[in-house]
Amino acid sequence: MPVVKPISDLQRNLGSIAQVCHETGEPVYLTRNGSASLVVMDADEFDRQARALSAVREREERVQRAIARGYDDMLNGRTRPWAQAKQDADRIRAARNAE
Repeated sequence: MPVVKPISDLQRNLGSIAQVCHETGEPVYLTRNGSASLVVMDADEFDRQARALSAVREREERVQRAIARGYDDMLNGRTRPWAQAKQDADRIRAARNAE
């Protein structure tokens, strides 16, 4: 459950807000006139979340490129029947297991 506090608490109780951020790792949402205005969070947790988001984004980009290559292969006739592809994959897998 997110911590929500009025923005005036930031001015009066910066230390306690920082403590909550450090102890819980959760962001503290600060409101002005009842509406969300700012989010404050522990810097290490922010960095961890940013790295995780970057990793997800990079993986999604790799998947998208692979799909585009596959689609291009299909459009340009660089495909083979399923049975042949399965035989090739089984042969490669058997060769790897034999090593």
